[in-house]
This record gives sequence, C-alpha cells and structure tokens, in this order.
Amino acid sequence: IAWKNVERRKKSGAVHISMPEVHISVEPETKKVSIEPLVHPKSSEMIREMMLLAGEGAAKFAFKNQIPFPFVSQEAPVIPDDVPEGLAGQFRLRRCMRKRSVGVTPGMHCALGLNMYSQVTSPLRRYGDLIAHIQLRAFLDKRELLDKDTMLMRISEGDAGAQAAHKAERKSNMHWTLVYLLQNPGWTGEAVCVDKGMKLPLFSIPSLAIETFMPCPEKTELNDVVKIKVKKIELTELQVEFEIVN
Repeated sequence: IAWKNVERRKKSGAVHISMPEVHISVEPETKKVSIEPLVHPKSSEMIREMMLLAGEGAAKFAFKNQIPFPFVSQEAPVIPDDVPEGLAGQFRLRRCMRKRSVGVTPGMHCALGLNMYSQVTSPLRRYGDLIAHIQLRAFLDKRELLDKDTMLMRISEGDAGAQAAHKAERKSNMHWTLVYLLQNPGWTGEAVCVDKGMKLPLFSIPSLAIETFMPCPEKTELNDVVKIKVKKIELTELQVEFEIVN
C-alpha cells in the first residue's frame, strides 16, 4: 500500500527532497556531544506514507461532512529545467518550494502530490493536529464544532508557538554542534558545493547537517567535494567559519 501511494503521489507531481540529517546527543554527566547520521529505513518510509494517507483521509472526511477543518495546502513550485544532480540538485529543489498554508478551504498540496490534505497524526506535539482531532471527535459525538474563526485563531496562535519552538531548536542544535567541534579540535570533514550563485559558494557539510559559505578555488563545480577544517568558532554568537584543507 505504501509503495503504491508513493507512485500515485509521484504521478500527481510530488517532489521528494532528501537532505543530510543528523542526530545530536549529549551525555548528561560529561556533556560529551555525539553527532551521528540519521538514516531512514524502509520501515520509516512506510510509516510516512501511512501518515499521509491518514491526513488525506481525514481531510476528505471533513470536507464531505462540511466540518470546519485545518486543511494544509502548498502551491506548486517553479522548478527550473537545469536542476543539477546530487546534493546540489536537492538544495536547488528545496529553494524552489513554496511555503505551506493552513486554511478552512481545501487546496492542492503540490509538494506531496495530494488534492486534499491535513496533518492529523501528531496531536501530542502539533497543536494543529490536536485541533483536527477536536473537530473530528466533536462531529462523531454530535457535539458543537469550533467555528471557522475560532479554529483559525487557535491555529494561528499555535503556529506562532511552533515557529518559536523551531527557532529555539535550530539554535540549540547549532550550539551543541559547535560544542562538538570545540570538543574535537582536530576535526576534519567533507563539504559539498551546492550553490555558486552568491558572493561566496555555499557548501553543505553532511556529517554535521549544516551549510556554510566558504571561499574556494574558482574551478570548484557543483557537487564537488572538498576537505575542510574549523577556522574560527564564536559560541556565544552561534557562528563558525571553515576553511579548505590543502
């Protein structure tokens, strides 16, 4: 069922982007930081498709029964013809993606290749999902539903809190990544050139799941891999500079 759903979504224009991910852990007593690559096995891909089917099914159920519901949509990305291969191509696709929107009117979620969608599978960690559950339970129990304005106000407030939490999470991840580099002063790694459209080329560092601007030889092309080391760390500013190892 999962793989059939993948093919169905692809035919509808779904865009799959795969960027490097890592898991950061901190030993409580010693504060020693470990960073390991995050691998997604086939089982997690199957779960993802089941979650998408659940969201699509809930959205269709709500629409059919005229339930005020947090429908999630996303406009189609404008993808150029010259998308490169490899990690640089994934980076280019990510930049093409439009921002998602939540509203009471269903619309196409182009990135997922779904005509109608809502997020419902994580009510313990996403407030919008909890709102969806509140509406579905109220409908099934024949209780009064939240009206559209009340629902949208709650979702807006929840999104503001979620954005603040995501911002804090990004800063926390960067903090512990820099602590990891400080704990390993001899660290060297590989960086992949993913964009050359700025004043300085942009590199992705897969082993750390971060990106950095860095000077490099003019002959460097997209997807070229260079060996790098840390040049300077400003922990309080959450900033790090890298340089190429000759």
